[in-house]
Formats: sequence, C-alpha cells, structure tokens
Amino acid sequence: MKKKFNYLLFLYALAILLPVIALLFWNFRSFAIKESMDKATIIAELTKDGLTTHMVNGIMDKRDEFLSQIKRLHGVKNIRVLRSPLVDKQFGKSFESYQQLSSLEKKVLQTGKPQKVVEETPEKVNLKIVIPYIASAYNSPNCLKCHQVKEGAVLGAISMDFDITNIRKDTLDNILKILLIILLVSIGAFFFLNKQLSRYVNFFENLKSVMKSAFEGDYSKRLPDFQDKELHDVAYWINALLDKIEQNLKKITTAVRSFVKHKSEDEDPLRSAALLVEELARIYQFKNIIDKDKDIDQIFNRLGELLSKKFGIQHFCIYEIHQKEKIRTLRYQKNYEPICQKADEDIELCRAYRIKEPVFSDDVVHVCGAVDKSEYLYLCFPLILSEEVTIVLNIITKDKQEFERIKSLISRISSYLNISKTSLQTKSLMEKLKTKSLVDQLTGAYNRHFLDIFVQKNLPQALRSNVVYSILMLDIDHFKMVNDTYGHDVGDKVIKELVETIKENIRESDIVVRFGGEEFLVLLYNCPKEQAVTIAQKIRQAFAKRRIQVDSEYLQKTVSIGVSEFPTDTPHFWQAIKFADTALYKAKEGGRDRVVAFESYMMNKEGDY
Repeated sequence: MKKKFNYLLFLYALAILLPVIALLFWNFRSFAIKESMDKATIIAELTKDGLTTHMVNGIMDKRDEFLSQIKRLHGVKNIRVLRSPLVDKQFGKSFESYQQLSSLEKKVLQTGKPQKVVEETPEKVNLKIVIPYIASAYNSPNCLKCHQVKEGAVLGAISMDFDITNIRKDTLDNILKILLIILLVSIGAFFFLNKQLSRYVNFFENLKSVMKSAFEGDYSKRLPDFQDKELHDVAYWINALLDKIEQNLKKITTAVRSFVKHKSEDEDPLRSAALLVEELARIYQFKNIIDKDKDIDQIFNRLGELLSKKFGIQHFCIYEIHQKEKIRTLRYQKNYEPICQKADEDIELCRAYRIKEPVFSDDVVHVCGAVDKSEYLYLCFPLILSEEVTIVLNIITKDKQEFERIKSLISRISSYLNISKTSLQTKSLMEKLKTKSLVDQLTGAYNRHFLDIFVQKNLPQALRSNVVYSILMLDIDHFKMVNDTYGHDVGDKVIKELVETIKENIRESDIVVRFGGEEFLVLLYNCPKEQAVTIAQKIRQAFAKRRIQVDSEYLQKTVSIGVSEFPTDTPHFWQAIKFADTALYKAKEGGRDRVVAFESYMMNKEGDY
C-alpha cells in the first residue's frame, strides 16, 4: 500500500509539473515574439520617419548608409524597403521595384496588414516581420501631398528578419531554473508528505489486515497502538468493537449451545452463531407447534414427519416404554422392520432404555442383546419422560454411509426430542387424566385428584432438572354475595368466566386446577415469580373487565391472587401452595382485587403461615 501511495503521489506531482512546464514555455515564447514585434514596429516607424526625412531634405543618396546603420542594431538580421505598384506608377520604377518578393511580403502589399512568421530549426530561430506603410493625409508629413493615391493606400512596406535564437536560449534557461526550483520544492514536499502520511498508510495497512481476518472469521486480531491521538482513538474504538463482537459471540454461542447441542461446521464464529440461533428458532417454532397439538399421538406423528422430511431418515420407529406395566408400545413407525422383538417381552433387554444413553450398533459387536437381525445398522436414542415412562427412537439402515450421516445428525435430532419432552409429558399426563376423570365438569379445569397425581409424577423430575413452577392461588372477591343475591347458577357462570380468563392468559403447558369452590390454582411451568406476577396481573385485569350478563343487567367481579415459587420459596410443594394461599390472604386483607407475591416476612414469629 505504501508503494502504491508513493507511486500515486509521483503521478500527481508529474500531472501538475508537465502542464506548468508547457505553460511556462508557451508564455516565454509568446513574450519573446511579442517583444520582437514591438521592436520591429519601433524600427519600422524609425525607418519610415528616417526615409521620409531623407526624402524631404533631398538626401536620398544617404539612404543606404542609414539602412546599414539600422541593420547593425542588436538582433536585426536583415532589413529592406519594399515599394508598392502605386508608387512605381507615379514615380517610375526604382531598384526596390525589381526585388524578389516573398509570399508574405506580397500579402502585406496587397492587404495592408502586418504579417509575421517564425522559422525555427534546432540551431536557429528566425522571426520575419513585414509592416506596411499606409498613406494618410492625417500623418505628419501629409503623405497625400506627394503621393497621388487614396487615403489608406499601401505605399510600401519594410521587411525585417530578426535572429531570436538567444531569446529561445534564455527562455529555456529560465524554464530550467524554474523547473529546478519546482523540483527541489516538490522533493521536499514529497518527503514531508510521505513522512506525515506514512503513519496513516501504516494505520490503513494494519486496519486492512485486521478487517480481512475478521471477514474470514478470526476476530482475535487487534490494531497496534499509535502515537497520533486521532489514530490512537480510532484504533481504540475498533479494538473495543472487536472485543465486544468476540466476547458476545462467545456468550451467544455458549448460551445457544446449552439448548442446541450440535456444533456448527462453519468456522466463522459470527456465521456459526447465526446458524445456531436459526436452528434454535426452528426448534422453538417446532415446540410452539406441538404445544398446541391436541394429543400425544399428534405429537408422535409430528416427530415422525420431522425425522423423515427435515433429516431425511426413512426407516425408524418410536417406542413408549412403561416401567410399572413392563410393556413397550409402538407409537409411530415409517418403513420399519422390527429388529428387536425380544424387547417386547422383556423391556430390560432394550439397552437404550436400560442405560438411559444413546446406543450405536458400531460401538461393539452385538451391543444390544434384543437385536436379532445383524444385517441392520441401528441407532437408539432414549428420552425420559418420567420415572415410569421412557420414549425410545430406533433408527435402522443397511447402508454404512447413511448410518454415518445419521450419526452426525444425532445431536441436532436430540435437540428436537429434548424440546418435545415437556409437551410429551403434558400430553401423556392429559391422557391419564382423561381416563380417570380428573377434569372438573363445570369449568374444564383439573381437579384436586389430578394435582395429587401431578405432584407424585412430575415434581421429582422437576427437582432433578432444576425446573421451577410458579403457583397462582386465585379467589373471586365477595363470591358468596353473588350466590346469595343471584343464585348458584349465576355463581357457576362467574366461576366459568374466571377459568376462561385464566386459560386465555397462560400457555398450553401451564395447568389450571379447581382447588375449592371459587378458589383456583395455576401451575406455571418453568416460570420465575416475577414473570408469574405479570401473568397474574393480566388475569386480574382481564377478569375485572368481563361483563357477565344476568338477565337484563351485567355483573362485574374482581379476583385476588397470591403468588409463590416452587422450589425457590420452599422445596416442599404443598408448603409452596400454602405460601401462595398466605399471599392470597394478604391480597384480601389489603383490599382485594390485587396480586401479592409471597415474601418471608409473611410468616409469624412461630413460623406459622
């Protein structure tokens, strides 16, 4: 870059210097010709006046001596007087009448206009000037007294040759001196600018190297420190920006990889992070879809479609294994030929189920004792829904290359399976609830029996996985007055309106339980208390806006809500419910129609609640 800069600087100086040289040469040459013209005009006037004086005084025999003296003037090479045909006609021909005229001289005698021509060779420069004598009655002396011609007629001309070689030489000498001065100044300016700008050139060379590395995915390179304050500041800002990019890319990549297990093949951290974020977005988009599926069968179908269409897997099945009942159920299959039917009789023969880890058939020979078809390569991936239920994905192929491809996809597949876990757990539990009539018939919310099962089945897994549940305890304000005033039918209507309001403001994975008559419990999955308070406020505000028609009038009610967090507030779930109930009591005590989160100060001195 420095060489390029010096080359451009040289071309720039040359581009300025060449026009200056041409301009100087042209100006000096024009000045020299103009000076010679002025000199010739003066000599012509002197000659005319001198010859006129000779003629008036009758001493024309002295004319040649007079002209010889003029020839001796500096720079005058030749001089001669020309007569026009008008003078020859009046006075007769003389010696001048027989002179051989040049085309330039003929042109002057014909037009009456001065003419000049420069004849230049490498050795000599000659300037030829021809100036006419014009007859005029207004000159002194009056030409028309002697000459019988019209005003403005050409009486003759004076033709002169000047040697201006010395002027050209002087011009060139002066130009060379000026060029030498310009050259010296240019060299000084070049070194000065080169010294001043070299730091900027050095800065941009370093910047180019750093930016090139960043473009190629290496964000570790930094600009060196510079003495110049402005360059120091710019380098500091660029380095600080690269630090932020590098640090945040590491944070983003680490955070995303906690959800998306596979490693991007792109070596550029920025593109790698972008690909991971895109994959994470697709995973959570998939989760949002299956959260809204109506039952567990639809989720299994959705997983099967994902495996075949997204990952191109064509031979696989999904088993559901129940530990208590000791049974294995086929929930989904695509082009699958059973290779481990022994496990249908004894689930303990399924290695993936037993060790709760992925199993690959190329680890060792006959790695899984349940497999009875050695021509297949297989991969089994377990997904633990609870202590009693495990899902096992079984993929088979006879193609070694296809098997290696599937192995490279297992981390991505596991991300989708793991994100499906909560939905599968919820839908699985919902299936059980339907068979045991665990739903409140009036509101469609779950009943207390469901809550007992939920605590038994799901909470141990939640504790092991560090999953939190926020608990909302809701109670309709002054509900007894509704029953007393309008009757129990209207009271039931108010209760149903509350449940509808709750469901409209929570997720599919959250759970609503009718805890008492007008008292409801909401379990918010993996939801911190602060976020739970926000959800509770939305429920409270939405319910307060509902207008419940009672005959020809409308009824509006409010709800008070207590909030606690399990296991943050207490590792005991039923105690966490009690904490939410304590917070609800505080909400009632504080005026109703409000949300109160449980705090430790709400305990009395004896530790009661």
